[in-house]
Order: sequence, then structure tokens, then C-alpha cells
Amino acid sequence: MKGVVPRSGWREMALWLVRRRRLLRVTGDSMAPTLAAGAVVMLDPDAYNGRNPREDEIVVARHPRQADLRIVKRVAAVFESRAEGLLLVLASDNPGAGADSRVFGPVAINLVLGRVISRLR
Repeated sequence: MKGVVPRSGWREMALWLVRRRRLLRVTGDSMAPTLAAGAVVMLDPDAYNGRNPREDEIVVARHPRQADLRIVKRVAAVFESRAEGLLLVLASDNPGAGADSRVFGPVAINLVLGRVISRLR
């Protein structure tokens, strides 16, 4: 179920100060209304050390066809491929406003940069 991304609190800000979190500004409307263009989100780059992403989590990943482009998407499915390992199907909350796995296919776990855990604004 699509939910609201909680606002960052003092704990997340403290983790950002000690470089355990990263900030990222959302561009585009592909994740609206959950995350509008201009939203600043807090990313946990260690979220998947020791566990796999779960359906409905919001992640930041490198675009599979444009390595310099970071994308913010919701995990729609997680599955294992013999040839490619763990793969994620990534979806936009607003599919008419951006590309997702319907266009570029499943994304390998090694392209995931972390999990969106909160937002500043």
C-alpha cells in the first residue's frame, strides 16, 4: 500500500551529520503525490546490508541504461534470476510522469543506492 514518507526527525538529522544518511532532491513528478518534484529525502545507504528490499519500499537506484542518472522508485516486486541474481521491479507512483521497469526492465540489486526513509520537505 502506498503510504506517506515520514518527515525527518532529530535522529535522522543526527545520522546525516555523522554521514550515515544522504540527502537527495527529487526531480520530476513520477513519484507524486507521495514525493513531489523538489522534495528533499533522506536516504539510508546501508538499509540493504544484511537484508533485501521489500515490496512497497521506496528506493534510490542508478538508472540501468544511464549510469549517471539516479532514480527514485517504489519496489513493486523482488525476485531471483539464476543468470542475474536478485532483481527488482521498480514502479512510479505516477506512471504517466516517468519511466520505470515497464520501460527499462528489472533492476539488479547492485544498482540500488539505498532506501528512502524520510523527507525534509
